[in-house]
Amino acid sequence: MKKEIISGLAGSTSLLLFYFLVMGLSSGSWSVTVSQFRQLWYWMILLSFGFGIQIGLFVYLRNCVKNPQMMSHSKAVTTTSTGTSAVSMIACCAHHLSDVLPIIGLSGAAVFLTRYQIPLIILGIGMNAFGILYMIRMIRKVKNSML
Repeated sequence: MKKEIISGLAGSTSLLLFYFLVMGLSSGSWSVTVSQFRQLWYWMILLSFGFGIQIGLFVYLRNCVKNPQMMSHSKAVTTTSTGTSAVSMIACCAHHLSDVLPIIGLSGAAVFLTRYQIPLIILGIGMNAFGILYMIRMIRKVKNSML
């Protein structure tokens, strides 16, 4: 159980570090990064914790399962949730990227990410919740098949 907890904490911490890295680089200011985090901290913590829980459950499931097909489904859900969480974190930084994105032809992406920042974060949290429930279901299925 120790490995699962460490993996979950590492996943949660990594997602927060990813946010601070992207936000810091896109804004060019540590104070702006901290200010943005303070405005959205409750969403960021929920997103990060949900991601960490899902990673911990995935590691636990991987240690229990011998069936590669079951693991491939769980891996797909975890990968999808990871991508959604990363996009949600990037959405927080999008208004700082809006100065650069039009230069490289992505002005539509900048407007979209800026306008739908909170809904994208909520989508990421929802995907994490779905992933957690799916992992719990798979763990129960494995436990029942072992009895």
